[in-house]
Amino acid sequence: MITNMTTNLMVENVEKSIAFYGDLLGFAVVASVPGKAGGLQFAILAKDGVTLMVQEKGNMIEEYPVLSTDAVHPSVSLYITVQELDAFYEDIKGKYPINTELHTSFYGAREFAITDADGYVLTFTEHQEK
Repeated sequence: MITNMTTNLMVENVEKSIAFYGDLLGFAVVASVPGKAGGLQFAILAKDGVTLMVQEKGNMIEEYPVLSTDAVHPSVSLYITVQELDAFYEDIKGKYPINTELHTSFYGAREFAITDADGYVLTFTEHQEK
């Protein structure tokens, strides 16, 4: 029985990711692992019951050699449900570049998107009453 699934993103710099997710979206570090050469190699971030892990590229490749790459190449997007989408959009828009403006998608969802420090796409939406 599966009870949870948490995304673990390969990143170039864990501290930079912590700053992005913490400063812009309000995530807090709940656990971290120091790197061999200083800095952090891994961190778990959480907010409102949502958990995200970020792991430094070299450390992740060491753990999972199948993921070997010269650079981080995002191949997933995060689809994030929020409350009060319009207010959230206005807040983010004032702080960070918007990649896809607020719109209604072909499947009927209102949403907008930004990219994080490593180029991962974060799409924000709000469930609409039917």
